[in-house]
Amino acid sequence: MTTYGEDYTRYQLDRGALRRWVRHCYLESALGQLHGPTVDFGCGVGELLRRLPRGSVGLEINPASVAHCRSLGLDARSYDANDDDWSLRVLDENDGLESFVVSHVLEHLDAPAEKLRKLLLACGRLGIRSVLAVVPGEKGYRSDDTHRTFVDIEALSDPGIVEGTGFVLAASRYFPGNFRQVGRFFTHHELQVTFTRAVP
Repeated sequence: MTTYGEDYTRYQLDRGALRRWVRHCYLESALGQLHGPTVDFGCGVGELLRRLPRGSVGLEINPASVAHCRSLGLDARSYDANDDDWSLRVLDENDGLESFVVSHVLEHLDAPAEKLRKLLLACGRLGIRSVLAVVPGEKGYRSDDTHRTFVDIEALSDPGIVEGTGFVLAASRYFPGNFRQVGRFFTHHELQVTFTRAVP
C-alpha cells in the first residue's frame, strides 16, 4: 500500500463502525483545541476538515485523497511541502486563517523539528495564532513502518523550534488519559502540543 495513492485513500475510508466511533473521539479532542478557520495539514480524506469552521483549508500530498475531499465540497489543495520548503505559499495572509493543525504527520518526516519551525514561520506570515501538533506515543510510533522519527515532548520543547517564529509552546497533554506512560502500552495514545503566537 502506497502512502500517496488510491490504495491508501481507500484504506482510510474503509473503517468499520467501531473504528469510526473511536476516530470520532480523537477528532473531537483536536477540535476542542482549534478556533476559527483552520489549516488541516495532511488532511487525508477530510475527516477533521469537514468538521472545521467555514473557511478552513486542507493541504494534502495524496492526489486521490484531495480528489475525495473535493468531491465532498471541501477546500482541499494538493501540496508537497518539500517543493515549497515548508513555507505554505499556497495560502495567503488574507485568507483569515486562525489555527493550524499538523496531526500524525511529523513522525513520518526526517528532521521534523526543523520542518515544524518552518511551518511556524509560515503560520506567523499568514497571521495564524495557534498551531496544534499531534504525534503518536511510543507504541503507536512502533506500529507503523512508515514512521521515520520518534517525536516526543522533549523534541517538541526544543527552544530552537520556536526561536524567531513569534510562537511559544503554550500547552501539552496526552490523549486519551493525560499520562505519558499510557503510550508505552496503548497503540492509539497520542501527544497533543499547542503553540500560540506571542508576537502580534
